[in-house]
Amino acid sequence: MSMNIAIYSRKSRFSTSGDSIENQVQLCKEYAQRYDYKDTNFIIYEDEGFSGKNTNRPKFTELINDIKNKKIDVLMCYRLDRISRNVSDFSSTLELLEANSVAFVSIKEQFDTSTPMGRAMIYIASVFAQLERETIAERVRDNMIELAKNGYWLGGTTPLGYISIPVDYLDNDMTERKMYKLEKNEPEIETVKLIYKKYIELKSLNKVETYLMQHNYKTRKNGFYSLSSLKFILTNPVYVKANKDVIAYLSETGMNVSGAPDGKHGILIYNKTKTVSGKTTKDARDITEWVAAVSRHIGILDPEMWLDVQKTLADNRDSYPNMGKTHNALLTSILRCKCGSFMRINHGHISTKTGNCTYYYSCALKKRSKGSQCDNGNVKVSDIDESVVSYLENIGIKKDTILYNFIDFNKAQRKDITRSNRKGELITLISSKQNQITNLVNKLSMTDDDIAKILLAKIKTLKEEIATSELELKTIQEENKALDNQEIEIAMLGIMLDKCADIRNLAFEEQQQLIRMVLKNIVWDSDTGSLAIEPVESIIEGIKKKPH
Repeated sequence: MSMNIAIYSRKSRFSTSGDSIENQVQLCKEYAQRYDYKDTNFIIYEDEGFSGKNTNRPKFTELINDIKNKKIDVLMCYRLDRISRNVSDFSSTLELLEANSVAFVSIKEQFDTSTPMGRAMIYIASVFAQLERETIAERVRDNMIELAKNGYWLGGTTPLGYISIPVDYLDNDMTERKMYKLEKNEPEIETVKLIYKKYIELKSLNKVETYLMQHNYKTRKNGFYSLSSLKFILTNPVYVKANKDVIAYLSETGMNVSGAPDGKHGILIYNKTKTVSGKTTKDARDITEWVAAVSRHIGILDPEMWLDVQKTLADNRDSYPNMGKTHNALLTSILRCKCGSFMRINHGHISTKTGNCTYYYSCALKKRSKGSQCDNGNVKVSDIDESVVSYLENIGIKKDTILYNFIDFNKAQRKDITRSNRKGELITLISSKQNQITNLVNKLSMTDDDIAKILLAKIKTLKEEIATSELELKTIQEENKALDNQEIEIAMLGIMLDKCADIRNLAFEEQQQLIRMVLKNIVWDSDTGSLAIEPVESIIEGIKKKPH
């Protein structure tokens, strides 16, 4: 009985030289022929252009499935890291091989898991391979930090007030590399200086945000400055002319500070984030891992001003009130202003008669800009919420009218598709012609050549007719499936409309969820005193149609 040997080859980049895919396979075959693998059946699995950092590779996945299905006796590769460059991944693969009685051979390292020593050695080798890679990665990171300490900008979003200029340099191996340095962008620098000046004057991020809106200051992307973007600018030491006091402040925060301050150059911070395996985003490192280095770019702010801003920010950090949830408004995060911004809850006056507070919806942009960017008037929460509830209630009452045409259309379409029981006819017709082909095939062996040609022509015709019927049948089945889905959608729409009719008896959370499901847009315009309500397309279509 022959032995099934799986040869797995992988290369990160497409190549025809060195340890190419072809060379790996050939070397494995030669190895098998030299040793005890004589009566063999080779099954080749090739992943070209895939990294070994994980096992998510198409042919490797196919190989694993074949191992589980007992199709493989030996797994052979040119080198250990062709399988995996991660200890945990390789260990899992090794356990799978052992569980399915599959031997593993790596010809470069001369490992063979058919022996206990071979299994031990292969695991030790994988451990050292990963240790080497992690050491290399750590060395690369350290080199980058050393470059950072020399004041180079390592990339990312260039700080407001600067532009990044490419710089060529030679590394320790005399290889030409490209880094960047920061140079001033004068118009943006004036904006940065204004932001710092206004924060010292107003001592409030919200007030600075409002001031910038009122005077129409925009970001590079032509949007308004947010509180988070302002805070980032105000805490960034890139702008400060670093002196010993700035260095002392950064050291007290726990950062690793490098370079000699000269009261002229700014500071860049590195190593703030790390890439986490399996995630598309980066996680923040602990501040004790950050590197703050005196850079090559010129600072724009005096250290006294920058440190004064840091102190004010720290004093204000815990002073913001926690407003909490003060009112259950149905249209929070749904209602929009005519300018396109969301409308938020505002507290009004407290009635002397009832003691109750009146709440209003107010444009968020209007509030942030103190009316400079939008002048839409406020509106009472109770009035708008009631209007929307009444609108949905009326829609619910019109359920039969809205659904009528959908149901009628569905029935008409289904009747048209299945008229004369065409689906059943096609199934019977296809079966009959398949039987005819079977009978004709049986007669072929008992006829002369002339009759055989006639029979073959008839078989060909029948096959063509079957293909045509199968295509028609498939079309009918797909159309019926689409109508089945449409019936489900109609039923779901009916359930929503029933809830609309009963909206006043629903819990608050159910009401809010229903509004989000049924309504596409709600817009308030104080100039006309109108509330524009736009339901989802299916309801619009149903409302427009009339029963016939």
